[in-house]
Amino acid sequence: MFRIAVCDDDNSICAYVEKIIMRCKEKNLLDLDVEVFFSGEELCDFIIKEHGFDMIFLDIELKDMSGIYAANFIRTEIGDRTVQYVYISGKEDYYKELIDTRPMGFILKPIDEKKVIYYILGAMELADEISGQFKYKKSHGALKKSVKEIIYFESVNREIKMVTTGGEETFYGKLSEIYNQVQKYRFLSIHRSYVVNYHHVDSFTYDELIMSNGEYLPISQKKRTEIRRLQAEYEAEGR
Repeated sequence: MFRIAVCDDDNSICAYVEKIIMRCKEKNLLDLDVEVFFSGEELCDFIIKEHGFDMIFLDIELKDMSGIYAANFIRTEIGDRTVQYVYISGKEDYYKELIDTRPMGFILKPIDEKKVIYYILGAMELADEISGQFKYKKSHGALKKSVKEIIYFESVNREIKMVTTGGEETFYGKLSEIYNQVQKYRFLSIHRSYVVNYHHVDSFTYDELIMSNGEYLPISQKKRTEIRRLQAEYEAEGR
């Protein structure tokens, strides 16, 4: 089930976007569910008390709290780092404010149905990419870890340290082999000792990354051009 939220204080906008989503669901035989909210506060409360969403169509100019504030709250306070945002607005001058929430896209009112469908299909494709499982072995057998929980891998002597949202694990392995397994999930090889999950990068600088757990990791000199290229590519794709 792919869960979509629509949040706008204009009832007619919510109804229109919901109708587009349902038409997309029926035409493409998709397993979609949609919930409608009329304020950012209502949306955040629902996520805290009920469940999160894979994708949110979010009006920027909400009355109680702005869409940008709501998105930041969901990312940082609730801790949902994989939800995809598509902002809806009657204005085009929000680009700098939107960067920190890493939106998938932006739809200018009046709403274009083709853009809504484009972003839905793109978000579903991305959800498939990040919902994979990383397989590894320890002395007591074969194990799996959800890719979206992994922040980074570090090579320490002959061992691999896997840092996740739930803690750390170590096991024997080669970083190059791990990278080959997880590269398709948007992992970056930033250094001979580090492979990181792009979805857990909070900030890029010239020579280091700030990860979602607050750690700073170095980008080796020979990797910097490639990392900047991938960053630009993923950001252009809304990923």
